[in-house]
Amino acid sequence: MQRSLSVLFLACAGPLLPAQGDSTFVREFGSDGARGGYRLKFDDAGAGLVYAMTLDHYVTAAARDKPVHGPADWMLLVWGGGDYAFRVGELANGDRLFAQDLWTARWQRKEEADGAITFAIVSDGLRLEKTFRHRPDQRGLSLELRVVNEEYTPKDRQQLRLQLLGPTLVARADVGLIGTQAFAIAQPAGGAPVHHAPDAEMHELLALGGQELAMAGTTNRFFGGFLFPLDDGARHAVQTVTMQSLPVVEDPSLQIRARTMPRVELALQLPVPARGSATVATFGVYLGPKSLHVFGESDEHQRFLPVMDVDLEPPCCGSIVVPGGRYMATMLVKLLGWFHSVVGEWGIAIMLLTILVRGCLAPLNFRMQKSMRAFGKRMAVLKPKMDALKARYSDDPKAYQQAMLQFNREHKLMPPLGGCLPIFLTMPIYVGLFTALRTAYDLRQERFLFMHDLSLPDTLFELPFWPHSFNIMPLLWLTLMIVLQLRMPLPTDPQQRQMQQMMRFMPLIFGVLLYNYASGLLVYMVTSMLWTFVESAITKKILGPIDPNAAAMAPPPVM
Repeated sequence: MQRSLSVLFLACAGPLLPAQGDSTFVREFGSDGARGGYRLKFDDAGAGLVYAMTLDHYVTAAARDKPVHGPADWMLLVWGGGDYAFRVGELANGDRLFAQDLWTARWQRKEEADGAITFAIVSDGLRLEKTFRHRPDQRGLSLELRVVNEEYTPKDRQQLRLQLLGPTLVARADVGLIGTQAFAIAQPAGGAPVHHAPDAEMHELLALGGQELAMAGTTNRFFGGFLFPLDDGARHAVQTVTMQSLPVVEDPSLQIRARTMPRVELALQLPVPARGSATVATFGVYLGPKSLHVFGESDEHQRFLPVMDVDLEPPCCGSIVVPGGRYMATMLVKLLGWFHSVVGEWGIAIMLLTILVRGCLAPLNFRMQKSMRAFGKRMAVLKPKMDALKARYSDDPKAYQQAMLQFNREHKLMPPLGGCLPIFLTMPIYVGLFTALRTAYDLRQERFLFMHDLSLPDTLFELPFWPHSFNIMPLLWLTLMIVLQLRMPLPTDPQQRQMQQMMRFMPLIFGVLLYNYASGLLVYMVTSMLWTFVESAITKKILGPIDPNAAAMAPPPVM
């Protein structure tokens, strides 16, 4: 039998749960579609939470659009799975305090008129209580731990040790993308956040050493589940935070791969109170979107902003971080939200953001093209002399290199440095847009034209063979990219010409990598490519065509 965690969370999919007898019960807090509404399943055995569904988020856009919703439509957010044999109730000196096994014992339950649910268990004159309260305005719950001394005579400075397990968010493989990953995050108050990426059986321990905890929790692509102290009792109770990777084995029914879901575990020490008094520690539980603007809705949630650092500044090519990528991504996310507030359509907002970014770079790109064309004309005038040098030193490559160096110094044949500047400026912008659009919560289940969900590929129909789906946007981008490449002149130099011909196949690699990517990003890439066509036509009309002698140094099309 699966056990509910003795302090907080164990979650499983609703219809896929094994039978747990009559010890489980379901409660709904809030109405369908209301902000911060949840469908929660509890278990009196262990007084834990079995699963959590959100009533204001749905599994698909089609489920969202139904006139009436049920459990099959609401999104499963918190899930645990497995049998995690953690034990609680030991004193700091190693003595047992509670005679019962808190994992399997049947706790007493009391439900209040305001929807609060209190579980209690009594042993040797001590009463341990856990109270869950709904906090819809804060998108979550509160969890109050209370140790009540009814008639126990405590020893000097006795501490009750408890393990508080944070929510384990579902990380489904079918909604994952390249570079998106779930994380466990813990942050001391005033300190830097510590991130743990699940990758095997890795455990990471954060010892607070007297520091207070700002927050700890886990994320998936669009959502976060965080624990944070709400009173002094909770702030002083947390001793360590352990981050670990779950589940142990793959769950095909939920499309969850092994070791892809992180979880945090807080080690608590609560003072055993004097007879007739109580010790209280209250934690907030956030279960909601991972979004800059959502975190900005509440002063309480400002502490979650460091969570976005991982999404907005992920490493590229292994461990390389593009300078300025996070700041650019943050700014672009805010601009995207502003455009949406004006036009009310996320797809159009992406297009307007693309036009704004490319428009700002247009003067610099025009100057670069002008410099490259001027350099090409000089190369055309000097080409006969360069060919003569090549013929003279055809049998001595080293002498030819020295002669060319001297020739370049005499005629100041240095490619314009400004030609590289747009590439360096474009990189953080492109990476910023790439990172901003792939994890933008606001694009989730948003339709645009024939795209049913801007956070997923724009699959028109399924295929019985690889790539298993027919996606229009990546094919459209690939076609535009190839056409643009074919329109660029090839260099006159044979070696450079051969290299340029090979580079024309590079779009195929990008097409394969991005084929199953979020259609929101492809909206940006197709819009950017269309802008490139228009910009190239205008530049060609003003400056004339690119000279073949300078074609090898022409910048690649901006994606």
